[in-house]
Amino acid sequence: MMSEQTLENIEFILLSPVLAQIAFAFLVLILGFVIVDYYEWGVFRPAETWFQKLTNVFMKGFFGTGPYFYKRYKKHNWLTAKVLYFFTFIGICIGAFVAYGLLWLILRTLVKLLGIELY
Repeated sequence: MMSEQTLENIEFILLSPVLAQIAFAFLVLILGFVIVDYYEWGVFRPAETWFQKLTNVFMKGFFGTGPYFYKRYKKHNWLTAKVLYFFTFIGICIGAFVAYGLLWLILRTLVKLLGIELY
C-alpha cells in the first residue's frame, strides 16, 4: 500500500531538478552575467578528481541550462540576447510543464500496472 501523499512526494523529488533549472534560468534572465559568474565559480574546468566531476554533474544537472543559453546568446547585442533568452526561458517553462505531465502519467500508469493500492 502506498499513500497518495507518498506518490506526490516521489513526483516532487523527481521534478526538483527541473524546477531548479527554471528558477536559475529566471535568475539568469534577471541578473545576467552576475549569476553566470557565480555559476562559473562552482564549476571546475578541467575536472580532474572524482569530487570535481561530481560537483560539475550536480551544478550542470541543477543549474546548467540558464548559463548554457546565456553564453550561447552572448554573441548578439544586449537587447537581442535578452529577447532570445526570454523566449528560451518560456520554452524551458513549457518543457517543464510537459515533463511534469509525462511524469505524472508514467507514475500513475506504473501504480495501476503494478497493482499498488493507494489509500
